[in-house]
Amino acid sequence: MSLDERKQMWQQRIQSYRSSGESSVKAWCKQNQIGHQSMYKWMKRLEIEETETPRTSTQWLSVEVSHPLDDEKSSPLIVNIGEFSIEVKEGFNPTLFNEVIQVLKTHVK
Repeated sequence: MSLDERKQMWQQRIQSYRSSGESSVKAWCKQNQIGHQSMYKWMKRLEIEETETPRTSTQWLSVEVSHPLDDEKSSPLIVNIGEFSIEVKEGFNPTLFNEVIQVLKTHVK
């Protein structure tokens, strides 16, 4: 059996366990005559592979930054992303701003 075939077989077994409603891996494995140590090993292995494999490709989004012509310190910075505008005032939370930008990058086309 090739590695891809074994991988597919274990993915099916893990899915069967998760959809079975059985809370114990050992009990499910015993009922299905599967070694629980192998089950744990494959669960971990496939989980690691899943987290290392990128799920989506990078999509770039143009971001236009506009601001008023006057140089007043209190003038807000306006960031346009697609149809959305974000007004950034002095003293803003940069972490929150970055999180909002990331969400908009993900969801605005």
